[in-house]
Amino acid sequence: MILSKLINIIKIYYVQEWDLAVTEDLTFMSEKASRSACILIAEDDESNRKVTSAMLKHLGYRADAVSNGREAVLASKRQPYDIILMNLSMPEMDGLEATRLIRLHCPSSQQPTIIALTACILPNSREICHDAGMNDFMPKPFKMNELAMILTKHMRIHERQTAFMRLHEEVSKTLDSLPKRGKIICHLSKTIT
Repeated sequence: MILSKLINIIKIYYVQEWDLAVTEDLTFMSEKASRSACILIAEDDESNRKVTSAMLKHLGYRADAVSNGREAVLASKRQPYDIILMNLSMPEMDGLEATRLIRLHCPSSQQPTIIALTACILPNSREICHDAGMNDFMPKPFKMNELAMILTKHMRIHERQTAFMRLHEEVSKTLDSLPKRGKIICHLSKTIT
């Protein structure tokens, strides 16, 4: 009885994951309904901030904006963000240092996706950004469809991680409710945790 409940939970999870994987990316990108993602733009150039904000608004997102890395760190302490669009070259604190500090102070359950934005592309720029803790890299200038694609990619990753965390919590609750007898139950409990 309890084992069948556990199997049903896993089946529901995989069906939901399959549905997410089959959904067209273009459908997701073209939806203009208000998106629930919390986005922060960290950009020192006012015109770039305005253009990026306008693109996000057109795509259905709402975003906060700051003008340097220090402000990005402070903003991320005040409020958790799902995605931070981080310029690399900013006054007071650059995007790399800001990313390192955000990674240090954010709890693991609230780590944002940080996407590097830069006009200065070196052969090892992606590696430098990755080593600092950034998740992705987007050269400037970028087009709205490029921004939409990278946001779609990371929102899907976020949705799947959230679904997995919920599944893990549900399985853990179910296993905790099981009697601690029998080799199979003990083995399942050790495998999942």
